[in-house]
Amino acid sequence: LALPPAALGRAGIRRAYPLTEVEPDVVKCIADAGPILERVAEQIARDFLC
Repeated sequence: LALPPAALGRAGIRRAYPLTEVEPDVVKCIADAGPILERVAEQIARDFLC
């Protein structure tokens, strides 16, 4: 996630979900992206459906 919140907002992006919020180790994020993305998707669902 390289952009600050204000820049994301100007681009029409309401929220960003970096994989490193789930797994701080970037190497693990790359190696295990699938399961980590599933966990991020669960967070998105909680944020927008609850």
